[in-house]
Order: sequence, then C-alpha cells, then structure tokens
Amino acid sequence: MTTLLVAILYLFLLFFTIAFQIGLVAGKPWGEWTMGGYQKGALPPKLRVGAGISILILSFFSLVVMNKVNLFSVNLGFPSWIKFVILAFNVLAVFANTITRSKKERLLWQPITAGMLICSVYLFI
Repeated sequence: MTTLLVAILYLFLLFFTIAFQIGLVAGKPWGEWTMGGYQKGALPPKLRVGAGISILILSFFSLVVMNKVNLFSVNLGFPSWIKFVILAFNVLAVFANTITRSKKERLLWQPITAGMLICSVYLFI
C-alpha cells in the first residue's frame, strides 16, 4: 500500500509539472519560473519546443511509474535500466533547481523536484 501512495504522490507532482509545461507551450507568461528565470513573460518559440519535449519525457516517466505499481492490466515491459534514467533525471532536476539564479524558480521547483527524487528513490531503489 505504501508503494502505491508514494507512486500517487510522484504522479501528482509529475502531472503538476506537465500541466506547467503545457502552460509554457501555450504561451503563459511564466518564463521567470523556469529555465533559469531569464525569460520574462511567455517563452519564445524555441524554448516552448523545449517545454514540449519535457512534456513527452515526463509523460513517459508517468507510464513507467504507473506500470511499476500495476495500474495497467498489462505489463508494458519497460527495461529494468529505465529506472536509473528516471533517478538520474530527478537528481539533475534537484541540482538545477538548487543552483538556479531565479529565486522564483528555486522556491517553486526545488521542493517539487526534491519530492519527486525522494519518491523515485523509494520506488526504484
């Protein structure tokens, strides 16, 4: 039961992040809250592509986690090494959000990425 609750927390944080990225792609003026906080207002098209790629990566992570806790009736058969990709991504996200010069980005994303890292360690280690 605990594993399922941790997975649900991870997925909640992940879906919040995906929703934020969707907003960036749609042109929401949240540039100060992401990518170092250098871009005020809406992101330019090139950075919106980056947000779109993030959506794809994070959506894939959600499938892996849902598969891990058997939320699908069929095992999707992800390779066992994929958990290390997710762990590494989460470590890098915590690091990046710790060293960012943007106070807004750090205040928002540091706790979220730290929570995702803790959950992923619990789920995969």
